[in-house]
Amino acid sequence: MRSTRTKSVLKRLVTPIGGGFSIVAAAAAGCSLGPSVTSQLGSLPPGAQPGGEEGGECLGCDFADGSAPFTSNGLEAGVTTPLTPTFEGFVTASVPPPPISGGTLIVTSDGTHAVASDPDRDSVYVVDLQAQTVSFTVPLSPGDEPGRLVEDGAGRVHVALRSGGALVTIDPTSGAVLERRAVCPAPRGVAWDSSTDLVWVACATGELVALPSAGGAATSNVTVERDLRDVIVNNGAIAVSEFRSAQVLRLAGDGTITRRDSLPSPVTGFVPHVAWRAVPGPAGTIVTLHQAESTSSLVTTVQGGYGCGGGGGGIFPGPPPPPPTTQDLPLSLAESGIDLPEGGPDDAGPDASDDAAPAPGNDAGCPPLLSPMGGCGVESGAVQGVLTVIGSDGSVLVNVPIPAVLPVDVAVSPDGAHYTVVAPGNAFVPNNLNAVLIVSQCGNTPVPGFAGGPNVEPIAVAYDAAGDLLVQTREPATLWVVSAAGAASISLSTTTRADTGFDIFHVQAGGMIACASCHPEGGDDGHVWLLDGNHRRTPSLRGTIAGTAPYHWPGDEPNLTVLVNDVYTVRMSGSNLSDPQMSALTGWVSHVAPPPAPSWVNAASAARGKALFESTSTGCATCHSGSKLTNNQTVDVGTGGRFQVPPLVGVGWRTPLLHDGCAATLTDRFGACSTPEHGSTGSLSQANIADLVSYLETL
Repeated sequence: MRSTRTKSVLKRLVTPIGGGFSIVAAAAAGCSLGPSVTSQLGSLPPGAQPGGEEGGECLGCDFADGSAPFTSNGLEAGVTTPLTPTFEGFVTASVPPPPISGGTLIVTSDGTHAVASDPDRDSVYVVDLQAQTVSFTVPLSPGDEPGRLVEDGAGRVHVALRSGGALVTIDPTSGAVLERRAVCPAPRGVAWDSSTDLVWVACATGELVALPSAGGAATSNVTVERDLRDVIVNNGAIAVSEFRSAQVLRLAGDGTITRRDSLPSPVTGFVPHVAWRAVPGPAGTIVTLHQAESTSSLVTTVQGGYGCGGGGGGIFPGPPPPPPTTQDLPLSLAESGIDLPEGGPDDAGPDASDDAAPAPGNDAGCPPLLSPMGGCGVESGAVQGVLTVIGSDGSVLVNVPIPAVLPVDVAVSPDGAHYTVVAPGNAFVPNNLNAVLIVSQCGNTPVPGFAGGPNVEPIAVAYDAAGDLLVQTREPATLWVVSAAGAASISLSTTTRADTGFDIFHVQAGGMIACASCHPEGGDDGHVWLLDGNHRRTPSLRGTIAGTAPYHWPGDEPNLTVLVNDVYTVRMSGSNLSDPQMSALTGWVSHVAPPPAPSWVNAASAARGKALFESTSTGCATCHSGSKLTNNQTVDVGTGGRFQVPPLVGVGWRTPLLHDGCAATLTDRFGACSTPEHGSTGSLSQANIADLVSYLETL
């Protein structure tokens, strides 16, 4: 039986709504908008009206006087002016907000409530969707940083505390905290397995922990490997995404990796990195959001060097190619003739996809996967957003670029017809960029979809049981509910965490690349860039900035102001920052916290390694000294030139190592990548090296 909501969902998304909030979706012609599709003019260029059939643009619009159409981000067709964000004044939060992670919203299985984590305010909100009010605000400990959530079969909601190292269980009917359980130093993903009634927690430090949903001690705690992100459980089958490496690990029950599914890049000359989000999709699929990053040589001395100006390549040329025809692209799976069950994937639980709609792909009437496109345009740069859907066998069903900077969350519509993506890095660009994108079920046509005001940064998205769209924004803390009746905004908190430095760091500067694109969550993307023909690994900012000038590998940036003017303003096509804005940015970056050490390091081995590290026989502490384990000098240790002595804070989190990424692991640093000038470690035994590595893992 077909879902009765298939067409109503799209209708709701294209209905004009008030309050400065606009949703625009694709009509049946792939992505051209016909006369029946309307949009609030507040989200379009002044004087523009919805339209777009004449120019064949994806989200086109015509001026009332009949002048030129606009491209998919609201600029005139062919215009390649940088998409410069606008920051009005400056403000510094009394408590610096943590970096954006996203994916902090679920809807309960009975459809009555939404539950939202707020990492900025260390709170969890339970929202009554019918009354459109906050039923409960659940305060947590300062610095807990609540993140992913999941509901179990009894209706309890489990929240991963990213910086609190714990899993907190909440009763959404009363707002009571039922239990708080320590799980690992850096909890990230969380999922509930209906077949075992276990809650699984994946940790960035490498642990995978299983706990009874009703409470009590962990039943399993295994070490997989570092960089774990989201966990998805389907009838006992466990999959875990990895953040910087952008892959999905298929695991046995004991944590053994049985298969690695690397997320591909849809663009030639780009490689995958930074898997921001992975959620269950229809028929056992996994829907992922990640970045594709350039392998071309970028020119750092020209304006826009990290975009097309420096050879970064691009996905979206201007003007864009013609959209698919209605014969090529069905509006949804239901219109392709495939019967769909009532309901569909549910963000609240990993097993919701068991009996959901058929998986996307050519069998559903979709056209072939999008071919790579080159060229320079307003949505091109060295980093591209990508939506990829993979099957349970690892097959790639959808793999398309999307004009999304920091695509941190995705939701599948109840009928499986659309994916909705939130991209807070698209904010602060009035009229020209939308921060929520609605992608067709076939995945071929990204369509800008949301503008709750240009300065709104959406961080999470979900659908309720009726197919209405929910969007969580961070400042002010708000939940938007978009239905056929319009858009309602529900205030989650009146406490402000506005911070101009935070905003500048996370929003694309003008060339569709943000500071957080290469430094996601304040860390690094794991990529070795080719800059002016030289391989350079992205450095981490986690606890490594304050007091470590000069900056960059050659030590050629004497302070943060010079660095920002060079990288943000020149290479990233950003505006010149005012002195207060510069102070806000450098101040926020300097407060990015160092990462925690993993739980699995052998303490005795680490103690022996520390003694070796500090001994005069190895000479490690000659350069790596002080609180940041650097003397801030620029030295030649035989690795190809004079380079900055890097801080070793969090070094275990940021492989590959060395300026050119030579060492894939900490052990490799003392093997093929070692030099006689880089410490006296050549005579150390393998046991000594293992002890040194154990110590470095704890930093």
